[in-house]
Amino acid sequence: MILMQVNNLMKSFGGSVLFQNIQIEIQTNDRIAIVGRNGAGKSTLLKILTEEIAYDEGEIYKPKELEIGYLAQHNDITSTKTIWDEMMTVFAHLQREEKELETFAAKIEEMSQQENYDDKLIHEYSRRQDQFAEDGGYRYESDVRGVLIGLGFTEEEFSFQISDLSGGQKTRLALGKLLLQQPDVLILDEPTNHLDIATLTWLETYLTSYPGAIVIVSHDRYFLDKIVNIVYEIAHKQTTKYHGSYSRFLEQKSLNYERDMKRYERQQKEIKDMEDFVQRNIARASTTKRAQSRRKQLNKMTKLDRPLGEESSASFSFDIAKTSGNDVLRIENYS
Repeated sequence: MILMQVNNLMKSFGGSVLFQNIQIEIQTNDRIAIVGRNGAGKSTLLKILTEEIAYDEGEIYKPKELEIGYLAQHNDITSTKTIWDEMMTVFAHLQREEKELETFAAKIEEMSQQENYDDKLIHEYSRRQDQFAEDGGYRYESDVRGVLIGLGFTEEEFSFQISDLSGGQKTRLALGKLLLQQPDVLILDEPTNHLDIATLTWLETYLTSYPGAIVIVSHDRYFLDKIVNIVYEIAHKQTTKYHGSYSRFLEQKSLNYERDMKRYERQQKEIKDMEDFVQRNIARASTTKRAQSRRKQLNKMTKLDRPLGEESSASFSFDIAKTSGNDVLRIENYS
């Protein structure tokens, strides 16, 4: 099922086009990476998908009821609650339902003592209890505990005030809250920031079994290799879609470039040979018809553009102001 479709999207800043003709399709259970050089517009594209900023041209199709969760690069939680209480706000609806079910149960218990049964009330209680279980009502506390521990928080820290946490801890909590909400499309911008190896391994496992679609921007190629099965590259202001892991994308991109370059060079040689033939033979009466025929072929030929390689990188060089000695630093009796 298609959850979101992006057609011919264009965004510019100050009259300069950042990207254009962007084409993206997000389906249920897709694991998508958005890759490209710094400044290509990856984070801007994510903000457009989440409606944080507007786009200039194009169309985005998505159902009105589609739930999108977004973790920005520098996202954290501002709250006066404890870690545990803040995470539990995700399940406020289940907590309310739990209290109402307790009220139902008390009424039914009272009726049983009076041997005065209300079949309608019992049926409604049974129906809501089944729905409560299906919605995770009997496991949400376990889910919160599992996510917090997976993200590197100890049970002793569950009672800590969020306002006392570091920026990195708040970012991890923002990620945890998003994971517990389980939106239809989970959009993550550099989610591996502030994560150690153990936490990163847990996150990889969690995302592998995530029930919705995931869109990720990350410079961690090993993380992307573990998660994604589709890669959209933003290069030369446009997107190209690749199927497979990040490593597969690199291989396919290289093969595509080599293939397209060979086609281009082969056609360029063909064009040059035909132009040389026309130039040598157009004035000769015996060969002019053949030369005219070649000229028509040239005019009708669809010319291939030269394949675009890697975009240029910034280049820096530094001169030596002063030559140092061989021993830059010496320490004795260090403790």
